[in-house]
Amino acid sequence: MNTRLEAPAKYRSDVNVWVDEAIWGHRLYNDQTPWLVFLEFLAIFQSRHSEGNALIESRNAGRHETFTYHIPRLIPLRQLIFNNPHIRHVEDNQQSDPERWQAWLRTFSSDDDFGYLQDRLGSFTRLSRVVEFLQNTAIEPHRQRRWTSRFLFPYGPNCLYADLPANIHGSPDRRFFARSGELLYLMLNRSGQGKELAEMISKKLLCQNDTWNRVVHALLPDGYRVDSNMVSSTIGYLPFADRPEYGNLAETWNHLLNLDLSGEALLDPLMRLSSLHMLLYMLKRANEEVGDTSEPKFVLEIASPRRTTLFELSKENLGANRMLSSRAVRAYVESAKTDERWHKALQARAPVEAVREYLTKRYEWQPDDGLPSGDPDTIFEALRTYTEKRHQQHVAKVHMEWARQIGLAVSRRGAGTWYSPDDSLLKALVMCVVDEGREEYHRFLAKLYDRFHLVIGANEAEKAFGTLPTDQNAFMQNTQRLEQRLRTLGLLRRLSDDCAYVENPFRSNR
Repeated sequence: MNTRLEAPAKYRSDVNVWVDEAIWGHRLYNDQTPWLVFLEFLAIFQSRHSEGNALIESRNAGRHETFTYHIPRLIPLRQLIFNNPHIRHVEDNQQSDPERWQAWLRTFSSDDDFGYLQDRLGSFTRLSRVVEFLQNTAIEPHRQRRWTSRFLFPYGPNCLYADLPANIHGSPDRRFFARSGELLYLMLNRSGQGKELAEMISKKLLCQNDTWNRVVHALLPDGYRVDSNMVSSTIGYLPFADRPEYGNLAETWNHLLNLDLSGEALLDPLMRLSSLHMLLYMLKRANEEVGDTSEPKFVLEIASPRRTTLFELSKENLGANRMLSSRAVRAYVESAKTDERWHKALQARAPVEAVREYLTKRYEWQPDDGLPSGDPDTIFEALRTYTEKRHQQHVAKVHMEWARQIGLAVSRRGAGTWYSPDDSLLKALVMCVVDEGREEYHRFLAKLYDRFHLVIGANEAEKAFGTLPTDQNAFMQNTQRLEQRLRTLGLLRRLSDDCAYVENPFRSNR
């Protein structure tokens, strides 16, 4: 599990200090939301699947996978959907269909001639409704992003394309496709289940014959070459060759993909639970760096009309998890002083130069304003301050932002942020955890803890903390609120006072 793979030299030299990336991989970034992580993964998968290598990438002993993937730009499609502000105005202000087509083609600014759409769709209103539908079902339509960073819902492979800067022909700026999707891809590739998963993903999630995938393809110009203007990238870096987290992630994908559901219906739960697995990976790696052998945990307060003991415990738990990555960064940097190279540098004829050389080489430290001067301790403190400040800018924000976006945590003005699941996450958990149609309620709670370290009842709290909770009544009420919530969602049935079952209406095909 602790076999660390060699990081590509170009990635180590591409950053000002190699610390966050050394701990978790290159890279995690708070501006890349869970949906964008998922889209980036699908785009990488589609590229590798077209070459017959999806999730079966090989690597040499002790070395990281090395391959290049290619994502289309699909600029005409994106302009039509997201940079087409006059379409409704034209529809509302022109009387006849020919007048609408003429007015729109006259006002629509593009390098491509979209006149072919009149022959394909006939009615201008039909084009307007298709564009409107794709806009309304787009990923995160509420976010104010430039049109080059807005994304279609992934109905199929024709809906996948690269994130681009304002200069659509320039290189990606890596803000929204920041390589977290590459980490997800590498985790599944190393899970040992890649071949089976690749077959199911290609058939269920990226089917060419999906209706809306074919509609999207029909919006492209005649003879348009998807591969004529691609964004090419070399895969990122995931530090460890084998970890239990990879297998657990693959099991979740395997279970969901085998449900009797369409691919379209599986995308949301896959997005949520994949990011939950990645949060667990982040916490586990942080624990390892700080020397904590305990397992990560999420204490969930099920929404209550009044503030409860669980609220305070959950809020405290989230705060500790949020700070854990910062503690890991500090521990990783401070480990430099336990290395014999540090002591040799202090004993050198010119210790200041020796310490600077040692630290810059070990951490690829290249501060923008130059290396500091002073005694060895001053230089070391400058390194630690620099790494912690850099960490706070992006990676430290990932836990809080992802937890909120997948429905694991909520924020309220005046109350703060704490773990409390929303309905969409609860549905995804039921779909993933409940086998053979139904599961006894307390067994369901135990499986949530075993699979995702979610603490809801007293038994799970005892496992997580090693002792029985002092306020067992609060945990009992917590489980009762969850039971009522699941019943309201149509996911639980109580047969008697002693017998309640969580029901998964989507049976597995296995």
